[in-house]
Amino acid sequence: MTMDDRYNIIVKTMLGQGMPMTLKLIFACLFFALLIGIVFGTIRSLKIPVVDQILEFYALVCRGIPTIIVLLFFYALLTSGTQFWISVLSISLVEGAYMMEIVKGGFLSVDKGQWEAAKSLSLPMWHIITRIVLPQVFLVTIPALMGQIVMLVKGTSVAATIGCMDVLRRAQLLLPKYSYPLEIYAYVLVIFFIMCHFLTWLGKKLERTVVKRIMGDQNV
Repeated sequence: MTMDDRYNIIVKTMLGQGMPMTLKLIFACLFFALLIGIVFGTIRSLKIPVVDQILEFYALVCRGIPTIIVLLFFYALLTSGTQFWISVLSISLVEGAYMMEIVKGGFLSVDKGQWEAAKSLSLPMWHIITRIVLPQVFLVTIPALMGQIVMLVKGTSVAATIGCMDVLRRAQLLLPKYSYPLEIYAYVLVIFFIMCHFLTWLGKKLERTVVKRIMGDQNV
């Protein structure tokens, strides 16, 4: 493979054409997965009868089925949908279920005394959750959430299965033209490794910052 071929594969096809779709897919899935995780995780922490059982069943289903199966199911069900939005729906539902459990665990880690103190001041429940409890939940769940975000980034690669034109799908379309599948897939591997490694580094830095802030507050 010549240098011109490698340039066309890496710069023009993967980074120029596939990467924008991959990033668009990642940010869309991340937004909706976090939304599902925060909203449903908060609801689960309130232990509302029936609703809690429904959400528990949702988590059980999504955590027990491979993402690619969920993707293919919705692709067969939503015949009029685009590959992009079907991918966003499928990945967001699965990853949102994991984030929901993480957020729920974060709520359980908050001292009950803080709930009781806030209620004694007659503060509205919405105010207690959003202004007092949720900030603490985010502090304790940063490592788990960042780890799940890395899993989400990896999971977006399944979108290529239904023809979403991301980095992986662009690589697959190159195979008939270039008879170097190992090298082409190696480029995909490097691209995803860089993205996931950056997020892992960012998560560790955020965790250190949070720990430092908490210890600093305690020292005061």
